[in-house]
Amino acid sequence: MIKMKLSWLALEILFTGCFLYFGSSTALALAAAMVLIPLVLLLANLCVRGKIHTAISADLNIRKGDSGNITISLENRAALPVLRMQCRVRVENQLNREVQVFAAGTWLMPKGKQQLILQTGSRYCGRLKITLEKVNLFDCFGLLGIPCGRQTAAYMTVQPETFETDITLLPNTGTNEESDIYSQEKPGSDLTEVFQIREYVPGDHPKQVHWKLSNKLDRLIVRDPGLPIIRNVLVFWERGGESGDLELIDAQAEIVVSLCRSLLEHSIQFTIGWNDTDRNLCILHEIQNMDELVGIVPRLLRATGAKDAVSGPELLLQEGSHALCGHMVYLAEKAGAGAEALCDYGHVTMILGDETTMPGSVAFDAEHYREQLAHLAL
Repeated sequence: MIKMKLSWLALEILFTGCFLYFGSSTALALAAAMVLIPLVLLLANLCVRGKIHTAISADLNIRKGDSGNITISLENRAALPVLRMQCRVRVENQLNREVQVFAAGTWLMPKGKQQLILQTGSRYCGRLKITLEKVNLFDCFGLLGIPCGRQTAAYMTVQPETFETDITLLPNTGTNEESDIYSQEKPGSDLTEVFQIREYVPGDHPKQVHWKLSNKLDRLIVRDPGLPIIRNVLVFWERGGESGDLELIDAQAEIVVSLCRSLLEHSIQFTIGWNDTDRNLCILHEIQNMDELVGIVPRLLRATGAKDAVSGPELLLQEGSHALCGHMVYLAEKAGAGAEALCDYGHVTMILGDETTMPGSVAFDAEHYREQLAHLAL
């Protein structure tokens, strides 16, 4: 665009100079035309801009470090052409506030359509808000611009790279953890509930043999015991006290999603929560299966942090005992106010990224968190 403006200026100076030096009427006409053309095209663009339709879309999910497509759809419903159009796109990672800005130019024939394809991505997981901030119509030299269309947005999720965590759920004598709900996906050790009936294979325990059915079928039949589903677990991600370290924010996002996946793999249903730092609210969702976890990840990855905000524990305590569980996992860069008070309501596993961690907490850093959290006792 700047080159076009400089070209216009150079031509205008050339034609004006030729007129002044040589007295050429042709040079004068050209100099006048160079002024009139942008003005005429401005009037044409004023007539057209109400008939320009704009929309933006994007790939729903990408991996960290990969690029996803942004598609800007443009339609000219007028009978006049648009000789030059400039689009400005802003991409913000809502989790860590990382911002990218793109500009793209094109033109539109009368009653014509056009699509612009841009690519974006991020080294960090999070939800990308992709906003078509501005669409301006220009003359052929790019001198006079007028806005058209309206601001529209699309979203793209940069998925976290999860890792396996071996989880041991410690007995909590202060709460009732008996369950009358059993897993439909894997067996357990509760002989009072049958997961499935199958033929005997070497290594099966004699207690599993279904003797009555075995005698009837004349072959050994065993019962796989059921696996009780535990629900008395809260996974809470503290979004207050954030330092702005992008690597550490990325590590926390991967930790919380990986931990949730591991809980479900162990047939442990749970509540996931975080503090909305913009509204000082406590967000809580019950997760019973993998589909529900996948559905909540985009919302989780737009949970913007803040240095100064009401802490998660304070919000949880305000919510009351219904928000607290017998087993709580508290993930934070730095423990917020009231974190120790959670211990009065259940067993709390604190996973902290602060160098001065609290006694009994599990420490992690942005480089070694996978190894540091490979085994967890909750």
